[in-house]
Amino acid sequence: MSTPKPLLSPEELEALVEGMETGQVDTTPVASASGAVKPYSLVSNDTTSRSQLAALEMINDRFSRQFRGSLLTLLRQAVKVTVHPFEVMSFGTFIKSVPSPCNVNIVRYPPLRGYGLITIDPSIVYGAVDSFFGGRGGSTLDGPGLRGFTPTEERIIQLILDATFNDLREAWSPVYALGTEYVSREINPAFAQIGEERETVVVSVFELELASGVNGKLTIMYPFSALKPIRLLLRGRLTAGERDEKQAAQWSRELADAVMDAELEMVGQLTAFRMSALDLASITAGDTLWFKQPQGVKVFVQQAHIFDAEYGSMDNAMAMRIQAIHTPKEKGAAAEDGPGASDKKLKGAEKPAAKPAARAAQSAGANAA
Repeated sequence: MSTPKPLLSPEELEALVEGMETGQVDTTPVASASGAVKPYSLVSNDTTSRSQLAALEMINDRFSRQFRGSLLTLLRQAVKVTVHPFEVMSFGTFIKSVPSPCNVNIVRYPPLRGYGLITIDPSIVYGAVDSFFGGRGGSTLDGPGLRGFTPTEERIIQLILDATFNDLREAWSPVYALGTEYVSREINPAFAQIGEERETVVVSVFELELASGVNGKLTIMYPFSALKPIRLLLRGRLTAGERDEKQAAQWSRELADAVMDAELEMVGQLTAFRMSALDLASITAGDTLWFKQPQGVKVFVQQAHIFDAEYGSMDNAMAMRIQAIHTPKEKGAAAEDGPGASDKKLKGAEKPAAKPAARAAQSAGANAA
């Protein structure tokens, strides 16, 4: 075996040692450009990016829309739900971001493994209790900063959590049959230790604002280790499928039924008067107002002229027989044609023959004589 050739000759080595001794060669260590050395974990689970969980954005959007309707039914007031972009972080960072006290629910997402968290800010809990019992949702906590929730507040929390579970399952259904299961509840985030601090989690934040201006957050946390088995399903964006189309058709039918049950005001206008304010003020009980016999009756529905009718009697009761049907006009035109507005179209149009109240009364007395 051949001996490797040295990189430096004996003369060069001697010159290098002499230069180091005399100071001609700088032996000061060079500082690292990146500063302090940072540890790197070879077993870290943080190997994902937002692009690999693209479907989660659409899931959160679907959840926010459905959750808004559930809160409207539960609290009987509109709640504004704003979706924040989901974040990938460590479990320790997430726990530090949760305020204390807070409603922290430990949950499971079967058949996925591991535990997750659903947190509700106390301001939302107190506002929901106030709204549930008929208030405007403006209740706040004035007592000590850290206390347990009352039985009534616990019940409202459970109702909100049930609505969250239902809407979360529905939002996930086009992608995966995700289940939800309640495990336990804490008020101090430090007691909800369901994983290691360096474990990677996915956090979805929803900002809630009640009608009274009270706002807070509802946060849903998934362990990333639980999402790994279905990460291929979450890479693609969620598209509207057959289930969404069926829901849209059902919602359309229910909306049509609700519209058909709406009550509308129908007015049969026999005639219209125009008189001065002085004549109007002089009208007293027993006065007679004269007008020409109308050829027909205009029928207005919500101030829109829809029918022309003939008035008379039938079976010992006053009645109207529909003679013509008109297509509803635009809102502006309908307003102009509303009851009492027929004589406003043309300034010089013929007015209904109406006598002031005083003269009508005198004429009625003369005819009686």
